[in-house]
Amino acid sequence: MKMQKKLKALTAKPGLDGHDRGVKIVNRIFMESGIEVIYIGNTMPEEIIRAGMDEDVDIIGLSILSSSYKVLIPEFLQLAEQNGLKGKMLLLGGIILPRDQKIYKEKGFAGVYGPGTNIHKVVDYIHQYFKDK
Repeated sequence: MKMQKKLKALTAKPGLDGHDRGVKIVNRIFMESGIEVIYIGNTMPEEIIRAGMDEDVDIIGLSILSSSYKVLIPEFLQLAEQNGLKGKMLLLGGIILPRDQKIYKEKGFAGVYGPGTNIHKVVDYIHQYFKDK
């Protein structure tokens, strides 16, 4: 039987948005499901990219509840592409307009989630995503 390595996720809050309750709940549920979590809190896209590379994570999850996502997420995606993070699973959670959710999925996010999302379904999706790889 093939041993599957433990998944490792980096989670962060791009920019200065201080609403961190949701991401902390996500982190706890990730850990309870066997995903190692590295939470770096509020920081800028460059630092998120650097930490993702330094920690050799499988997943990068961003949580943002302000309209600053319209600047920070495109910057993050550009840096991710420039730094070769194509193989990482990118997840985005927060208050993201539906039209922007579609754009971000097309640009590389495996999932974009809003308030009320069943996090256990997200965890199932993550495990299935990596099982299929």
